[in-house]
Amino acid sequence: MNLFVPSSRKLLSAVVGSLLSVQAAFAAIVPAPVSGDIFLAFRASGGTGGSQSYIVNLGTDANFRNATTSFTVTGLGNIGADLTEIYGPGWSSRGDLFWGIFAARVSTSSIIYGSRERNPVTSVSPAWSLIDTTSRNTTAGQISSVIDSIGGYRGREATANSPVAAVQPNTGEASSYNKQVASAGTKDFGSLSEWSSIEGDFGSGPAGTALDLYRIAGASGVTRVGHFTISAEGVVQFNIPTVTPPVDVDTDGDGFLDSQEALAGTNPNDASDFFRIQSLQRSAGGTGVAFKTIPGSSYQIYYSENLAAGSWVRIATVTGGASPTLHQYLDDNLDRRARAKGFYKVSVGN
Repeated sequence: MNLFVPSSRKLLSAVVGSLLSVQAAFAAIVPAPVSGDIFLAFRASGGTGGSQSYIVNLGTDANFRNATTSFTVTGLGNIGADLTEIYGPGWSSRGDLFWGIFAARVSTSSIIYGSRERNPVTSVSPAWSLIDTTSRNTTAGQISSVIDSIGGYRGREATANSPVAAVQPNTGEASSYNKQVASAGTKDFGSLSEWSSIEGDFGSGPAGTALDLYRIAGASGVTRVGHFTISAEGVVQFNIPTVTPPVDVDTDGDGFLDSQEALAGTNPNDASDFFRIQSLQRSAGGTGVAFKTIPGSSYQIYYSENLAAGSWVRIATVTGGASPTLHQYLDDNLDRRARAKGFYKVSVGN
């Protein structure tokens, strides 16, 4: 009888092969997304990478809403390497490569997030419209399809370069990012969103595109969270909104700006209350000039003999006292007292 005994080398080879197969079956999966996570997606309308989208989880919306300074988004790995691998080394100058940002907090009154490209990048984009609860909930459902449904981001294999990024084949299913934003005849994530396009493109390079992110809720309405930029290396930057000083106005129409009325201590909502000389009275001792003063303000008194250009001369400075009062200034200058006429004005500063 002939017995076949396999060599130990062949047995070892078989075991190693089995181990390798098991390791391949357990490739890393992207972390499970949670409600409110912000997603960044890329797609090409044709050419290299035109059959697939690239989706990255940027993290919870709270990180961006509560930011007090601008920052580089970390924890993304090397998405620049992924973009190069998927869309080619010239990805950052492709006019047919698009990027967009979206998110949803699904509830009976959902909150949705959608980006809008700046044009130019130095100017804030027009805000998206406030939509009703039904429209928000429907849009949130479409966004959730891309994030959570079968074929969506959840459960996909992470790329070799990023633990939070996945490649998604473009399909005709609701879970396809490409379908949600590239379907003709409808808005992004469905017609009820009223989003004409959440995307920008790289036709002018990374420096030529920036995305504002808008939050659309119920009672709080539409707010701009900030804007995103990306470098040619794939580094994502979040920029908080710049606080613009309010435009100074004349609320009561009395000819004085509200800021001027605050300085003078007058009511910006009352056209009859404005800073002025209350009375001007000549006497044997001089000319009395009466005006209201408030603490912390400084008052300069000027005199002109004939109102000619350059004829105004400052004759005194008065500092407001501990409480608002009607101040009486007496001009007892002998030369001015001897003149038949003269003019006074008072300015206020701090």
